[in-house]
Amino acid sequence: MQETTTHIYNDSKPKLMVLTARFPYPLEKGDKLRVFYQIKVLAKKFEIILISVTDEPIHNHDYQEVKQYCSRIYTFHRSKLMIAKNMLLALKNGLPFQIGYFFDKGIQREIQEIAKKEKPQHIYCQLIRMAEFVRHLNIPKTIDYMDTFSIGAKRWAESATAIIQPVLHREAKKLAEYENEVFNDFDFHTIISEQDRDYLQIKEKHKIKIVPNGVDTTFFKPIPTAEKKYDIAFVGNMGYVPNVEGARYIVQELLPKLQKYFPNIKILIAGARPTALVQSFASENVTITGWIEDIREAYASAKIFVAPLFLGSGLQNKILEAMSMKIPCITTTLVNNAIGAKPDEAIILADDENVFVEKIKSLLNNQNQIDTISQAGLEFVKNNYSWEHYVTLLEECFLVK
Repeated sequence: MQETTTHIYNDSKPKLMVLTARFPYPLEKGDKLRVFYQIKVLAKKFEIILISVTDEPIHNHDYQEVKQYCSRIYTFHRSKLMIAKNMLLALKNGLPFQIGYFFDKGIQREIQEIAKKEKPQHIYCQLIRMAEFVRHLNIPKTIDYMDTFSIGAKRWAESATAIIQPVLHREAKKLAEYENEVFNDFDFHTIISEQDRDYLQIKEKHKIKIVPNGVDTTFFKPIPTAEKKYDIAFVGNMGYVPNVEGARYIVQELLPKLQKYFPNIKILIAGARPTALVQSFASENVTITGWIEDIREAYASAKIFVAPLFLGSGLQNKILEAMSMKIPCITTTLVNNAIGAKPDEAIILADDENVFVEKIKSLLNNQNQIDTISQAGLEFVKNNYSWEHYVTLLEECFLVK
């Protein structure tokens, strides 16, 4: 365990202990982005005690980005051997593999000792992955389901190869059971969208508060001088199955049809941890970047943003960020169900390859349409996705006596 102390301690602030399954920086994954900006806003009213487990090294720059908002940070590193052991224990004990991947009894004991020492007024547990560490502590607690993990596993199973389908079907079933099981261990519950709340197999799910993500519109803002080197961009964590499938769909399903109209079309696929499959898509027409230090460069370099996502759950930050940078977006109905933008006004929807091709072709041939959709998208994000507004909804859980 590593502990550090900063100097923003304030006796007048209630103490909030925040548990995360990953260190909240850099912001290359949706759960990191969500909790980082929540902590940033919450630190104005709460003394933040952060506890993060991680299986990756934490670089000093990333540590400093988070440290400025926390009075103390405790980090626990999980080795590959520890992860393998605990996943086997999860199988033995009938728990989801995702719980086994992140949980460890030794770390649980240390976290419980930290809670005794710190005496927080409230515990904020991000994701069911962290629930096992604190579910039985007699301290007011909020759990953020964020996404409905069980539906994500179910969708993955439906499209997976036959050899791993039984494992994924088990995981979907166990995740649904666990999402329900831990519900009563927490005083308050949040989730990212109404769509995700509806997916939960929980009798009292109507009690779960919807807390969407926001967008930092001062950071993700239009760059009028950017060179449009690419016709299409797709951005995301390229080690995440729904994004890998989205990249495959663009390259293998859409690109051959688009080349009939645009032989020299240029496509950018950007984001951390590209799998071997994603890397294999690189060609004269397709650029694969891997990690980009400033992801705004990827958004700004494209004429349109295309996200053919049919798997997963939650609210897609990449869409909101692209819209905030005044890049017109084409995505699926599944994605927009969580976002709520008006189709053909602030966003364009497509649910099969022929519609995707027609919508992309229409935009690339019509700069006026690009300008109209992108302006409406920017205004939609500014009017509907403020971090400050949504974190206020979260604060209401922590301040209840």
